[in-house]
Amino acid sequence: MLQINDLNVHYQSKQHPVHALGPISLSVEEGGIYAVIGPSGCGKSTLLHALSGIIVKYSGEILLKGQPLCPKTHSIGFIPQNFGLLPWKNVEQNCLLSLHIKKVGIDSKVRERITYIMEKLDIASLQHRYPNELSGGQRQRAAIARSFIMNPDILLMDEPFSALDALTREEAQELFIAIWNQYKVTTVFVTHSIEEAIYMGKKIVIMSTSPGTLVEIIDNPLFNTENLRENEDYLKLSGHIRSIIKNGWRL
Repeated sequence: MLQINDLNVHYQSKQHPVHALGPISLSVEEGGIYAVIGPSGCGKSTLLHALSGIIVKYSGEILLKGQPLCPKTHSIGFIPQNFGLLPWKNVEQNCLLSLHIKKVGIDSKVRERITYIMEKLDIASLQHRYPNELSGGQRQRAAIARSFIMNPDILLMDEPFSALDALTREEAQELFIAIWNQYKVTTVFVTHSIEEAIYMGKKIVIMSTSPGTLVEIIDNPLFNTENLRENEDYLKLSGHIRSIIKNGWRL
């Protein structure tokens, strides 16, 4: 379990101190997938940066399985908005980078996992191409493959599908859920889209305006529902979320 206790993030701007986030207290179940939605500037990305170790100055605590979360001792996957692929490495090299950094040996079992994930995401034939030779959807799939190949303790994603067109975004979401269902990686992702939060979030975390705190956590009864976008209950849940947030902020 990922446990966040009274997390606050402050930083010093040129003019004055800024309270960027918190207090946040949240328990993320092992094998869960949590969608975090909130207004621009509320601290969603700040939350992910604290969880990933990019931000180290904060008050409160972040624990994974009872131990302080640390990139040196835990495997943390992170997919930023720009996918985070290194332009001078091809798809295969990008996908294996985290294993090399963690000095994980690539035995037959690991190689089987790599092959399965790349084939599942339909990028096996692209492994020798470089990021600038790929479409946006292909780069996204490569970033997803890299994260699952490293077998992370936790996966963090910052608006991972926002740069894609509508049809490519839906395809990428479906592929992600398909591969996630295989491995059940504990996942926290940020989105501005209510539809995406409902489609992908086992739980939906709604944050307030800055400094972001928790407004409500919704158990999503529609998670993993087939043909979700045609489901009448989807419209009801979407309307419920909008009713929660409409007086506080706008998407």
